[in-house]
Amino acid sequence: MTTTADYINRVFDVLAFRGATQKGEVLLEQSLFDGYDGGEICTGVQKLAQRWALEFLTVRGSMPFHLSERGSEFLTWVRQGRLRTEYDVQAYFNFARQQVRTNLLNEETDDMHPEDRLGGAVLLQVTVFQDGLQLSVAISSLAGTEREIILPVPYLPINTSI
Repeated sequence: MTTTADYINRVFDVLAFRGATQKGEVLLEQSLFDGYDGGEICTGVQKLAQRWALEFLTVRGSMPFHLSERGSEFLTWVRQGRLRTEYDVQAYFNFARQQVRTNLLNEETDDMHPEDRLGGAVLLQVTVFQDGLQLSVAISSLAGTEREIILPVPYLPINTSI
């Protein structure tokens, strides 16, 4: 059983995806805070899943200076229309997953708690819609804990310039 003592001296992060639960219906508010409280924080596998999702959904090269290698090319490939089938999504996901892994491992240190460090990411399910796709991804930590996340990825209209 986890207690608050397990989180003493751990690094926390702002919880960006509020309202998510590990199983069952997920109702995301996608706000950092509301009129009732000043926000929430997270650590452990939730923080890891959030780090992974933000890295995966950041377009590689979109951040300036020393951060230009951050992110992945997944959204670039979506925008270019390369992902037409579930097989395409799986193949391009695997490549982007490696980019994310490299970036996250480069920022991790040996003194970080194992629950905050990346063990792996597995694409569990792909759903292709006419106007986008949805990825279900399991993120695991070095401690063996896991969090499943759902990433909706809308398609841009063909004539939209990037």
